Amino acid sequence: MKEFLIKIWRFLRWPLGILVVLYVALVIYRIPAVGEKERTEEAVARIHASRLTMADVMGEHLPLPPNEEENNVTLAGIDNNQNGIRDDVELAIFAKYPSDARIRAAELQYAKELQMEFTEVFNSETLVAVIQEEDRGSLCIGDNDQQIHEVEDAVFNTDVRRQKREEVFDKYMTSYKLLNTEVCDISLQD
Repeated sequence: MKEFLIKIWRFLRWPLGILVVLYVALVIYRIPAVGEKERTEEAVARIHASRLTMADVMGEHLPLPPNEEENNVTLAGIDNNQNGIRDDVELAIFAKYPSDARIRAAELQYAKELQMEFTEVFNSETLVAVIQEEDRGSLCIGDNDQQIHEVEDAVFNTDVRRQKREEVFDKYMTSYKLLNTEVCDISLQD
């Protein structure tokens, strides 16, 4: 019996060894994919949780005007007050609507969501999350195409930024559905 078990072990040890090595290789191969999935889930949650605050709408922490050259060196530009809205865009909205908090709230929300195309998108899932938020922002502005274009022109104000937007959409675009949530982060009555 002992000799029989030894023969079986000699016969099975190589196939079992190969299976163990293949299993370990598969686990190692999947580690980056699992990490990417977790990174995506965290980014999507962060995108959907990002909201405009009343302090942003009221200009409680308005930044100083950025140096235009420095601001345009990177896609994301400068956001010194760390509210997710590029400083030059935020200041332009405040300059255009100094006494209309309702319009500022809608435009700042949309600008914040458009800005995420530069800061949050790295695959299809994150692009969909950003687009869903952008849809909320454009719906918050309403039927005023002029205001929608004002914000888009301010956020995508360089050829590099417009080109990056096209590349992101070409590379990651997929079908999606609208969120069934509140449209405006901050709803101010007329």
